[in-house]
Amino acid sequence: MLSPVERVLILKGADLLRDVGPRHLLGLAEVAREIDIAAGDVIYRADDPAEALYLVVEGRVRLTTDERTTSEVGPGEAFGTWALVDDAARGHRAECIQDGLALALHRDEFYDLAASDLTLLQEVVRALARRLRALVAERPEEARVEGEGVEKPAAMVAPVSAEAVAATGAAVDAATTPSAAVSPT
Repeated sequence: MLSPVERVLILKGADLLRDVGPRHLLGLAEVAREIDIAAGDVIYRADDPAEALYLVVEGRVRLTTDERTTSEVGPGEAFGTWALVDDAARGHRAECIQDGLALALHRDEFYDLAASDLTLLQEVVRALARRLRALVAERPEEARVEGEGVEKPAAMVAPVSAEAVAATGAAVDAATTPSAAVSPT
């Protein structure tokens, strides 16, 4: 069984948790579960819902997409990282190729702890922002956020009539003009 300090050091291997301080990781270390992995074990399939982040302590895991190996992860490396923030299907398969041990950090337990630890949430959001910036740098044409930097075609911009402006102005005036004082009788 791993000590709390060993678990904290292993959790730092996940890029989403790399910049989180040890004090904040200690809570996560307490809820992370140790799982034995054996060669041939399928940890999850591509269509399984993402429920946990995994960190390899010992052994090796192969990640495949459409029967093509996309990565192999070993000690100190994480996989299934997006499970902490997204519950969509995995999109790839994880299969153990060398016996070992992994830590599993389940999303629900992560959120239970993060709900009372703003610093933990801030660091995870910063890590996500770094990932997104890296993706934007690779493919800026696909990285527009809400049409940012793109002018809308004239057909998408609704014209505003003079009547609509007048009606809006009248409504604002009515809402901001104090009503007549009621005198006691």
